[in-house]
Amino acid sequence: MSEQLSGPWLRFIYNGILLSTALLSARKMQPEEHPFAFAACMVGGITAIFGLLRAIFASGQPDECRKLRDVCHGVLELVPLPLANMDLYMQSTGMSAVALGHSFFVVPLMCDLGCALAKNRRDCEISDSLKNLTVLANIVSLGFLSVVERNFLYLRMMLVMIVVKYGVVLVDSIKEDSGEDLQVCGTALFLHLLGKATESPNAS
Repeated sequence: MSEQLSGPWLRFIYNGILLSTALLSARKMQPEEHPFAFAACMVGGITAIFGLLRAIFASGQPDECRKLRDVCHGVLELVPLPLANMDLYMQSTGMSAVALGHSFFVVPLMCDLGCALAKNRRDCEISDSLKNLTVLANIVSLGFLSVVERNFLYLRMMLVMIVVKYGVVLVDSIKEDSGEDLQVCGTALFLHLLGKATESPNAS
């Protein structure tokens, strides 16, 4: 999430892509039929709007808008994937306990928001562990559904989230807070695939 790596204009483009993808995917969905997938697109779109505002109005200082940056990063990491899983499982199994179980992401999300707003991302080992376990569990869950449903589109969505999750970790290990652009672009691709999945549930 370092401003020096991409600059405001590239960041503007990346968030513009995320906003466009979120809106285009949402247009393919009927909210009453795919409420959780629609919500995932709305979350991605709103987060992209904040990213666009940062790119336009921020001066580029490394610590500027850090709390907003951390909140947006946490939301993109924790929210779209579980919501997508809830929707895909709901299409497969109905409103079952398995589908609703993915709503556990709310707990690590609240912890992550508290860490970002109150602790400035310091001493957040428990919050980070909960977040990592939640994302990993949702990736595994999506992979399991792709096997059960024999749906290659779901598998591609899972692979995108693996690259986003661990690619961000790799990039951040090279330069601290530099993974935002990968998170934004990866989420845009994930929402694009989610739109295709809800439009053609049996696509492979």
